[in-house]
Amino acid sequence: MPDDLKKQDAVFKINSTFNIQNSTLQTYRFLPIFSGILIILCHPPISLSSIAYISLIPLLCSLKKDNFRQNFISGFITGIVSYLGLIYWVVIAMNSYGGIDIYTSFLILLLFALYLSFYNAIFAVSLPYLESRLSIPLFVSAPVIWVILEYLRGIVFSGFPWYLLAYSQHKFLPFIQVVSVTGPYFISFLIVAVNCIFYQIFVGKQEKAEQIKGHAFFIYMLLISVLYTGTLVYGYGRIKFNDEGDMKAAIIQGNILQNVKWDEAFKAKIIRTYCLKTLEAGKDVDLVIWPETAMPFVFNDEIYVKRIIGELSATLKTNILFGTVSRNSMGKYCNSAYVYDKTGGLTGSYNKVHLVPYGEYTPLLKYLPFLAKFTAAGGDFVSGEAHKPIETAVGKIGVLICYEGTFPYITNDTVRRGGQVLINITNDAWFGKTSAPYQHLVFYVFRAIETDRYVLRAANTGISAIIDPRGHIKQKTDIFTEDAIRGKFSLRNGQTFYVRYGDYFVLMAFLFLTALCIIKYLKNNKKGANDSSSLP
Repeated sequence: MPDDLKKQDAVFKINSTFNIQNSTLQTYRFLPIFSGILIILCHPPISLSSIAYISLIPLLCSLKKDNFRQNFISGFITGIVSYLGLIYWVVIAMNSYGGIDIYTSFLILLLFALYLSFYNAIFAVSLPYLESRLSIPLFVSAPVIWVILEYLRGIVFSGFPWYLLAYSQHKFLPFIQVVSVTGPYFISFLIVAVNCIFYQIFVGKQEKAEQIKGHAFFIYMLLISVLYTGTLVYGYGRIKFNDEGDMKAAIIQGNILQNVKWDEAFKAKIIRTYCLKTLEAGKDVDLVIWPETAMPFVFNDEIYVKRIIGELSATLKTNILFGTVSRNSMGKYCNSAYVYDKTGGLTGSYNKVHLVPYGEYTPLLKYLPFLAKFTAAGGDFVSGEAHKPIETAVGKIGVLICYEGTFPYITNDTVRRGGQVLINITNDAWFGKTSAPYQHLVFYVFRAIETDRYVLRAANTGISAIIDPRGHIKQKTDIFTEDAIRGKFSLRNGQTFYVRYGDYFVLMAFLFLTALCIIKYLKNNKKGANDSSSLP
């Protein structure tokens, strides 16, 4: 072959190799983005629940053996895409209503998404590492690691359990009934496990052929199939629910916009709105519920308003539960709920325990004063003492203010302390007309099933709802409408397995992974020692 042809052939091969590598690199960059998009699509308000079972496959395809940097970036990209698509409403809450400029609001969103994405990055680097170093198959480690990281995300730095993968299944009520036994993390476990099975069968790489042919993967598929089938059998058996409720509630949705809510000029109009709607819908009911900070002022100082609400409850001969702001014995502000009984007297109160960081208080403000600029206006509240139900003539009412109900352990604690019905009062006006109100609602479908309790939800601008103990949304309102709904509920006693024992499933998952890692490590060390001793 002439030298010129040889050179051309060499150049062609180099260009071909470069193009292939470049194409592969672009593919690996796109796959994590695709996973992030799929995660967005399977959550509310779109709620394409079936997509959850394939949402992680693109991310898994992008992972490479012994390439920490690429795997970390892949997981991080999936996290960034999914969280920016799911929590974009942070900008609206901070800028439109929190008094923070638009640039700082975007910075808060970005920092928050970056933090949350670390959990996805840890997930992505852990799987190839355990597979290459300890010979733990991806399909074994992935569901366990995902569940552990979801749990940690819900408790570290005050916790943000807003988007568990389990919540994508909120419409599939027979499937999620099992959370009364296992909690929501078990649902996430099954979803990730199915993702791994599909990945292993349809897009598994050649080097994994031995695992697929072996007994381990077959046993794994059999186990997941049994767990999934058992979950459905349990769910279809449990979902039959005959308790239609023997008590009546009226939920008032005042639809007070956030930009006027705390304006002194609108104070009388706000009080009038709730009183008139209560007179219309609150006849012949056992309980009337107003949303979080329905009375947007320091209630201790409002003798006139106290008299109005007392007379209203006495006139209707009903109990009224509402949200407001109170001042404790130390002069500090609390986000509170009060209950007035049929006689017009104050019968009990609850102060919110789990406050929203940078929304209701500023963590580490004493040591890092500059953090005050990242906190929404009015973020100087203090926590209540305990998640203790309010004892009323109606029964023991477990109150969940704002996003307290997104934490399963809080509702469990409330029920353990005697809560017979759960009431969520919230002001989702902060979110504007975004996906957040729809996302916020579905968490209470799970809380109702987990605790076997009715959930009565009053949201200032929606979505207000009545949810039965099997997760059926019996009634609900639209967002940003002035409305009232009436419905039945009952007081429930007893404790589900999940309420009694909490997140034992996460602990079991952690112990299983730890034990497996130790066994594999010792086995590999023993094998290495034997190989060394056999050398001449």
